[in-house]
Amino acid sequence: MKKILLVALMAIMSIVCEAQNTMREIGTFTLQPKIGLGSGYLSGTWVAEPKEKRKLVAGIVIGVEGEYYAAKWLGVAAGINYAMQGWKFNYEDESVITRLNYLNIPLTANFYVLKGLAIKTGAQFGFLLNAKERVHDVDTDIKDHCKKFCFSIPVGLSYEFNNFVIDARYNFAVTRVIDNAMDKKRSDLIQLTVGYKFAL
Repeated sequence: MKKILLVALMAIMSIVCEAQNTMREIGTFTLQPKIGLGSGYLSGTWVAEPKEKRKLVAGIVIGVEGEYYAAKWLGVAAGINYAMQGWKFNYEDESVITRLNYLNIPLTANFYVLKGLAIKTGAQFGFLLNAKERVHDVDTDIKDHCKKFCFSIPVGLSYEFNNFVIDARYNFAVTRVIDNAMDKKRSDLIQLTVGYKFAL
């Protein structure tokens, strides 16, 4: 049993050392333009709409992210992106689609645990650009009824190879969407992007 534990410990140390040897130099700055798809999701509670009727709404995510390597295993990143969010649900046999477009500013700590693989989390500050609701194929502007700021917590993984980065995140919205204390709807976002990272 001791031999097995020793071998496992040596294997883990080897992986960590290999990961650290492949990280960028401490103090390096990188810039990463990125583009991808997002799926907005309605979280929270609302008595008029059961959870099982909630649907994802696909949209575009496009932006840029800068990263500073504070250690071989730690990067601190800040970005800005345009994201199409929102949700869809069926209410009284009618399909209702809500689209919210945000300018998001994510701040994350990126923990490089293996070669090219990072676990990331942090905070995201979103600013509402526009909001529309479609019922009976008619769009209605609802921006005046929505909160103009959204705070969310991003959690995700990224993998880098040959300077290309695949990034998957789930943004857990903390603040509600509608400017009404009785309405607990929140706009979460699932996003998958591809970017290209280069040193400055």
